[in-house]
Amino acid sequence: MRFYREQRKQKRVKTKLRVNCKKSGVFFSDFTRDISLEGIRVETPALIAKGMIVDLSFNLPAEIDPVIVKGRVVWSNVEEHTDFNVVLGIKFEDISEADKNKLFGFLQNNNFQT
Repeated sequence: MRFYREQRKQKRVKTKLRVNCKKSGVFFSDFTRDISLEGIRVETPALIAKGMIVDLSFNLPAEIDPVIVKGRVVWSNVEEHTDFNVVLGIKFEDISEADKNKLFGFLQNNNFQT
C-alpha cells in the first residue's frame, strides 16, 4: 500500500473528453479522466516517459474551437491502468489566455471551486 501527500494546487473536475495528443510527430487520440486549470489526467495506450513534452487539443462542451495547449508529462502510472492503458498526469506549460478562460468557464460550470 502506498501513501502520498496531495501536491496539486488546483482542484480537478472528473470528466471524459476526447483529447488529441502529438509527441515527436506521433499522433494519437485518447480520453481525459479529469482536468484542472493546471493540468489533465489522460488514459492512453501510449507509453510516454516522464518529462516528455506533448501537444494537446481538446474540445470543451459548448465551445466551437478546441483548447490547444503544450504540456509536460509529470507522472505516469502503469499500475493505474485499464484495458492495457496507462494513466498520465500532464501539466500545462503553454496555454493562451483565451483558452485558459474557456477552461475556467468549463470548470466553474462543473462545480469547480478555487
